[in-house]
Amino acid sequence: MINDYANASKDFNPIHIDENFAKKTPFKKRIAHGMLSLSIIMEYLYKYYSKDWFNNSSFEGRFKNPLFAEEKIKIILEEKNTDGSKKNIKIQCLKENGDEVVSASFTTE
Repeated sequence: MINDYANASKDFNPIHIDENFAKKTPFKKRIAHGMLSLSIIMEYLYKYYSKDWFNNSSFEGRFKNPLFAEEKIKIILEEKNTDGSKKNIKIQCLKENGDEVVSASFTTE
């Protein structure tokens, strides 16, 4: 997925695609593009809530930890009604070890 995302986005930063380069960085291995993590979250939201949810909505996210090439993620959604018509969805993207990769919220009317 990382290589496919690099090709699609034209983001060929060696931290993402070059294992030898990545070994010399503080991460010691390749990391996924942050936007790749967000695109997985957005795909999940689209599938779960349909395209209608994306009209008149806002999304805020924060990158917390790097996601390494071999790691799997779990997406957790917590839905809250804010005033009857609006919904606020708290989103956590977690690694198998529990570390948070992305913390986000999605608000829609």
